[in-house]
Amino acid sequence: MKKILIPLLLALLLAALLLASCGGADQEASDQVRIQAAVAATLAKLPTQTPYPTQQVVIPPTPMPLEGLFCEYGFCIGHPADLYLVDASILRNAATPSTRAYGILFAFNPSLFMQVTWTISGPSYDYSVSQRIILEETDVITGNLEVFLFRNLNVYYQPLGPTASDLLPYGAVASWQCGGRDFSWKVYASQDGMASGLLQQSLERFRCE
Repeated sequence: MKKILIPLLLALLLAALLLASCGGADQEASDQVRIQAAVAATLAKLPTQTPYPTQQVVIPPTPMPLEGLFCEYGFCIGHPADLYLVDASILRNAATPSTRAYGILFAFNPSLFMQVTWTISGPSYDYSVSQRIILEETDVITGNLEVFLFRNLNVYYQPLGPTASDLLPYGAVASWQCGGRDFSWKVYASQDGMASGLLQQSLERFRCE
């Protein structure tokens, strides 16, 4: 009897092991199927090509070269390329920069000093008032008043000398109106005759809102 039971038990044990291994393989195969389905679903949701924007923004080219040009506070003005206009109000107090209504710029190097101011225009225009805003007490007007039309600007121009600077004894002052504001321009130079050319350069690139 024992001889019969032992082979029978061994057969039953082997059958159980086979069934257990088959069940594990089926479970692993089922897990692999679920993983593959999840990956396929994720890949299906990924865009295959980036769509083009519905409206493309076209940036227009700059209408004028930027070298030697100051543009801020609603106007642009030319200056020598090696001379950089800065806001004098910011240097005095960083919390109170110039504004569109009122401001002052200056620039200098060893052979040149340039200054620009602007204010809101009053009911009547007086060029001499604009001159007084930008002139120092030591500035002396030495030439006759010259009035000329530059594009649509009536420009008032007078030479200065001697100026407030002994190193830059030659100069000039100019004033004009544009866009409801009064502009004043002044230069000190190391050589006589430079001022008119510098004013021409400034006005050629002057624009205002």
